[in-house]
Amino acid sequence: MMEIATSASNLPLIAAVLSLLLLVIVGAIVYRLKSTDGKRDTFLITGLSDSGKTVLYYRLQHEEEVAKPRLVHIVDLPGHEKLRFRFSEFTPITKGIVFILDSTTLNRNIRSVAEYLYDILVNKHVQKREVPILVLCNKNDLLLALGKEKVQELVEGEIDRLRATRAAGVEAQDEDRNGGDDFLGYENEAFKFEHVPNAVTFVSCSLIGDDDFGGVYAVGEFIANLT
Repeated sequence: MMEIATSASNLPLIAAVLSLLLLVIVGAIVYRLKSTDGKRDTFLITGLSDSGKTVLYYRLQHEEEVAKPRLVHIVDLPGHEKLRFRFSEFTPITKGIVFILDSTTLNRNIRSVAEYLYDILVNKHVQKREVPILVLCNKNDLLLALGKEKVQELVEGEIDRLRATRAAGVEAQDEDRNGGDDFLGYENEAFKFEHVPNAVTFVSCSLIGDDDFGGVYAVGEFIANLT
């Protein structure tokens, strides 16, 4: 019993070490990419934890059926809340962004999804280069899944509310962090993705299943069209 208690007391230290290790790994990837000759295009796979990022990354790397250019670097970013901010380190070399969400849990995660997409869209490099964004609405084969039209409607509504909150007092802080225009869309109009300079496309998919390649193929085409 004493041994178990001692092990449990080490959990915070272990968690801290793992978090530090993740930061070091991400930093090393960023350094390596920035040190290349600029001929390789970088695409980011991002989204909340458990949305399907790792599954997509694996299938893109290992399935020959998916057409993708050779000189492309695909980065699977951590979805953990404390590590999401690291996406901004990649944006200077980013050609396109694939944002994955779980269409079965969107109702309870809508705020986190909207905040993450908002931070991506106000990033100065994403804005200046008008980086295209593909939103994959994953797990569409499940009973509780929302269709892509409903997902887009919910996310737009939440970003609209989030925009009002940030405009009320925290825009200066966010602009210092991102260096871009913190107000998305048009004033006095409800937010729509069509109001931003970036092309934002929503696609319904199911990344797990031998006979459903919709999401993987959509990403392959997304990458091919930008390279």
